Amino acid sequence: MQRPSTLRLAAEAARDPSQAGDGQLLYRDMFEHAVWGLFQTTADGQYLSANAALARIYGYDSPGELLRAMTDIGRQLYVDPGRRDEFVRLLRAESKVASFESRVYRRDGSIIWISESCREVRDSSGATLYFEGTVEEITQRKTAEADLHRAKELAEAASKAKSIFLANMSHELRTPLNAILGFSEVLDEGLYGPLGDPRYRDYVHGIHSSAKHLLDLINGILDLIRVEAGSLEIAERDFDVTEIMSSCKGLLAETARLRDVELEMVMPPQPILLRADPVRLKQILLNLLSNAVKFTAPGKSIRASTAFGPDGGFLLQVADTGIGMRKEDIAKALQPFEQVDNSLSRRYEGTGLGLSLSKSLAEMHGGALLMDSKPGAGTTVTVRLPAWRVIGPPEAQIA
Repeated sequence: MQRPSTLRLAAEAARDPSQAGDGQLLYRDMFEHAVWGLFQTTADGQYLSANAALARIYGYDSPGELLRAMTDIGRQLYVDPGRRDEFVRLLRAESKVASFESRVYRRDGSIIWISESCREVRDSSGATLYFEGTVEEITQRKTAEADLHRAKELAEAASKAKSIFLANMSHELRTPLNAILGFSEVLDEGLYGPLGDPRYRDYVHGIHSSAKHLLDLINGILDLIRVEAGSLEIAERDFDVTEIMSSCKGLLAETARLRDVELEMVMPPQPILLRADPVRLKQILLNLLSNAVKFTAPGKSIRASTAFGPDGGFLLQVADTGIGMRKEDIAKALQPFEQVDNSLSRRYEGTGLGLSLSKSLAEMHGGALLMDSKPGAGTTVTVRLPAWRVIGPPEAQIA
């Protein structure tokens, strides 16, 4: 014979206290003063017992009032007509149900959310005697979840609108910029005759340099938008790493010279072939070198080198002797449009896109971008690509 459950003893004591023993009276007190709603029901949906907390949850003045009014749980309680059937189905299959969430009607017709946990009680032959369990009202939590979901949708919509706006504006800006670049090159080369006063040539150089810088910024924004949208693709082919290293050195040599910064490119002693997107890898290296030049004081140095990791993966490293940053600021530096210190945006020009975009491009190649930095001691950025992108030879390691 099955031992009576605690809830059953408590319910019996609540119905007839005069017949209850000391143990049952204890259970009765627990039953009547519980914070959660407690119940027993028949399998076909009629309450056998309920405590005061359950009556309050459903808007009744007493458990007795609830028991008299609620004669068909499936029809009277649940907003979804099939919810009780689903509850019973799960209970039959597992003999218990935990955190079963539903919308239900209160006595006044208002709708609340509840979470039910229940077990099926059977006799020695396996026949169902009743269901017993607990009810917790979770309306506040569900409302908060809905508010959070709506806020997330609004934020995503705002982010999408921002991306569309930036993409459209960037596209519109590129057209006049290309015209400025083209006409300034015509003037600089004197295709239709000399400019006259030598100062005009300096002005033309300034126009072309500024327009080129602005175009680079716009292209960076467009690339970042495409990365966020998942529409940026990489065009893989086999190439020699020394090609992009030499190219980047040529592009930044004059800038480094003007800032009195030594730019050292340590070339591999023999070709290192990678299967990757050379344009994007060059973009990564240019971003890292440009950052290093920008934040390195005159008379200091920058070193770019390659190596192979213990797993055979390819490492591209740029180390500077610049201003550096605190360890806790590294994550912020890798976020788009971020500067570790806002005052830096006044001292050093830039949008803060380079590191974030480089990190995304490295990850698109199955790799990673890692930073190590100390204030006043410089920064070392390592781009790591997986071993399967190395065509050969891994023995060409650089110390």
